[in-house]
Amino acid sequence: MRFRNARSNSRLRHRLLLVVLAVAAFVVIAWVAYPPGYAAGPATTVNICGSSIDVRFEGETNGVSRADLLEWVHRAADAVCTYYGKFPVPHLRLDVRVRGGAGVHGGVTYPEGGGYINISLGADTTVAQLNDDWMLTHEMIHLAFPSVARKHHWIEEGISVYVEPIARVQAGQLSPERMWHDVVRDMPQGEPEGDDKGLDHTPTWGRTYWGGAMFCLVADVRIRQQTHNQEGLQDALRGILAAGGNITQDWDIERALAVGDKATGTTVLADLYHEMRDQPDPVDLAALWKQLGIERAANGSIQFDSSAPLADVRAAITRREAAGQSGQH
Repeated sequence: MRFRNARSNSRLRHRLLLVVLAVAAFVVIAWVAYPPGYAAGPATTVNICGSSIDVRFEGETNGVSRADLLEWVHRAADAVCTYYGKFPVPHLRLDVRVRGGAGVHGGVTYPEGGGYINISLGADTTVAQLNDDWMLTHEMIHLAFPSVARKHHWIEEGISVYVEPIARVQAGQLSPERMWHDVVRDMPQGEPEGDDKGLDHTPTWGRTYWGGAMFCLVADVRIRQQTHNQEGLQDALRGILAAGGNITQDWDIERALAVGDKATGTTVLADLYHEMRDQPDPVDLAALWKQLGIERAANGSIQFDSSAPLADVRAAITRREAAGQSGQH
């Protein structure tokens, strides 16, 4: 989950100011009586592709060690570095709080301080659950796109939903079969329903998360078709990040998409945005899977058809690029 940046909405800023003033005394008392968990000790720094992550822990786990948790952080960051070619921000603060049942729970990503993530997990979380986790990677991907207006929240969440499993495949943490199995299963949640008014005007959970991911999938395929599979959404997103478009920056969505299009030499992102922003524009997913050569058996397993028209596009989406090749095809 990405925190909506108050700086991008003056009315929200005023409301937040009233809330802050109303609870200021309580916050001061709570800070003294119940200091944040990370105040109890120094941070442990994880260095990843030229950036640093200061990790602080609140609470103790039963089944995993601090070394296991730090490896979990490193794995998530490595997947993000693999996809973007760099970590999105020079320095990240990450608080890991132990609470609730086993497994990794929801996290929130903030722009403050150059990048801050708060995420929780249960005391009985296992190493296997850490190795299979997607949530921390999802949160770190939020760092790699600028803050846009509230009505465009779907692009922020959609990018994280779409990119997360691809990044993990490219980093060798997930199989393509598992990734496409989950995508084929879940992507229909992004289809418009009867009262849909387009992505900018339908802030439901399905349209925000999976509708945004559907935008990314269609954009990825179209970019690769138009560039003879030499460029993809990955190149567009790397171009946005290279231009300074990370979570600490407030951009208009049109600016972000134009920068991404410039990186691929197309107008796919701008064109698709104009198609989907104000009208339902459903996607024939069954036809798309067939073109990509993704076949789902009756038992739910995934097989690939290498003779499908867009089989090469499907393979390229999850292929890890050689260092230094992105944007230099």
